[in-house]
Amino acid sequence: MKRIFIYGAIILSGFAAATSCLDEKPVYSQNSQVIFSSEGNAELALLGCYGYLTENTAFGQMWQEVPLVASGLAWSQRNGDDGDHLASLAATPGNALVSSAWKGMYKVISECNAFLESMERSQLSDAAKTQMMGEAHFLRGLAYYNLVSLFGDVPLKTVASSSDGIEMPRAPKNEVFDVIVEDMIAASKISAKSSAGRANSWAAKAFLGKVYYKMAMLDINREENLNNAKTVFDDVYASKVFSLEDNYAGLFAPYNTPEYAANSKEVIFQLNFNSASTVCYNRGSNRFAPQASTSGVNWGTYRVAKYSYDLHNGTYPGDPRVDVNFLTQWRSRNGNNQPAPKTQVGDKLCPGDSTYAYPKRAYKAEGQPATATVMLKLPYDIFSDPTNPVKAELDTYSGPYPAITKGMWNQYTIAGNAEKWPYFGKLYDQGQVAQRANKHLIIYRYAEMLLIMADVYNELDLTPKAVEFANEVLYRARNCGATVSAQPADWSKSLSKEQVTEKLYFERLFELMGEPCIYDMVRIRGVKYLEKLLLRNNAHNITIDANNTYGTTSDRFLDRLFDNGSKESLPADFLKKNLLLPIPSSEIDANAAISNSDNNFGYNS
Repeated sequence: MKRIFIYGAIILSGFAAATSCLDEKPVYSQNSQVIFSSEGNAELALLGCYGYLTENTAFGQMWQEVPLVASGLAWSQRNGDDGDHLASLAATPGNALVSSAWKGMYKVISECNAFLESMERSQLSDAAKTQMMGEAHFLRGLAYYNLVSLFGDVPLKTVASSSDGIEMPRAPKNEVFDVIVEDMIAASKISAKSSAGRANSWAAKAFLGKVYYKMAMLDINREENLNNAKTVFDDVYASKVFSLEDNYAGLFAPYNTPEYAANSKEVIFQLNFNSASTVCYNRGSNRFAPQASTSGVNWGTYRVAKYSYDLHNGTYPGDPRVDVNFLTQWRSRNGNNQPAPKTQVGDKLCPGDSTYAYPKRAYKAEGQPATATVMLKLPYDIFSDPTNPVKAELDTYSGPYPAITKGMWNQYTIAGNAEKWPYFGKLYDQGQVAQRANKHLIIYRYAEMLLIMADVYNELDLTPKAVEFANEVLYRARNCGATVSAQPADWSKSLSKEQVTEKLYFERLFELMGEPCIYDMVRIRGVKYLEKLLLRNNAHNITIDANNTYGTTSDRFLDRLFDNGSKESLPADFLKKNLLLPIPSSEIDANAAISNSDNNFGYNS
């Protein structure tokens, strides 16, 4: 399996700091005739373009961290730092995490621009140019898609940077999408097959369908782009190049474990990492895994909002994906950088050797020796609405360990240890090396394409066929565990268009929880569905009680409510503002063509 980051590191090491994100000078462009005198040297430069996508400012960290934390599905400490502001949907232009993510994607774009110009001037064969330039177009299109999805109108640069011309205004998003479409069309002319971690023509076509869909959802030539998306998706679907992986958990397993689903046909595009690199590596587990849960370094910086777990678990009781999406138990260690966990007791995780997080707890067993413990879980089957437990209903519990079980409500609504929240399971690597995870990162996969394709068909009033596509994903979901589950059950083809729209919105969140696309998926349906989701948090009873507790404690890690805490509605300005992140003040300060007044709605005062 090709390790693209190694080649990227060679190029990355030659960059100097720049004032504006638009002023990047790839080292090879300073002597392009030497680098591009052979296909081998040009290949090395192309791998540098891939390498930028794996850097810490890109998917190595920031393009996992920022989209997940700002999605509305995660919490960090309530301490007023940048992570807190992102999680609370109260980011400011000065947010350093946002600035870093912005710069990361523009580095990819600058590298690709310089590569494309140098390739065009080279004397290499037409075949080499078509292939290598097509891959660079794919990477640039992906980078611009990320930027326009999180920031809206952005500076649009398609030529190599120099010391002149770095002052650029924001281009309207429809113009940015035009370039993305052109990039993906160019990329669709490359080879239909590729080595792991590289783009191919089918990946470009599948991504082009996603681009058309996004444009339609933004009301950019809506009907035309819905039909464009359908045409492209139909082509990809009929090719059978991609298919759903039976082993859902294996898609996200560390690549050095037997569980890893290597070379899965579900992967449309992924980035490959290696924990041996100290230049470009995957910090997802480092940022999102709980402290003392891996052999590396973790701080439990970010945690899943409890309402998010309950929404999935309560909608589809027994869905095998829940245990993949959410980390709720792990082998305990005595601290960070401990190579070996505590001695295992028995064949499976148990209270004697493991830590349990919401909605599970380990307790001293009543009537048993002091060393005996038992794992209990909130009894969701007693709640009239399992997506939103009610304390009064829990108080009527009469099953095993009733006193302890009833006391779980207070355990989850008062300040305390890190076990009071679940974590993003897809990012977790128990065998992490320092800050580096033994994990690749899927950027786009077939299940996402199917669910988007279903939405396209539904919008075109082909609802029964849309349900068929969704049911393919649901079938895999209920069959991906050790035993076949009853949930998620197939949807009926008699559902209305409006019902399918809503079910698809939430199904994308369930299927794609913890993946880099989640920010986009939360907002893909605009303010109406963003409000539907965020009100789930504000109406979540455990979250409400925890928020009320916050004023009585000095602990900074507790759940909170969005904006004014209303369970009925959220202000229109708050929702509109949170469809996008702010243009970073670091760019505004360095780019005279953008002023504070040019920033996105809600950030331009």
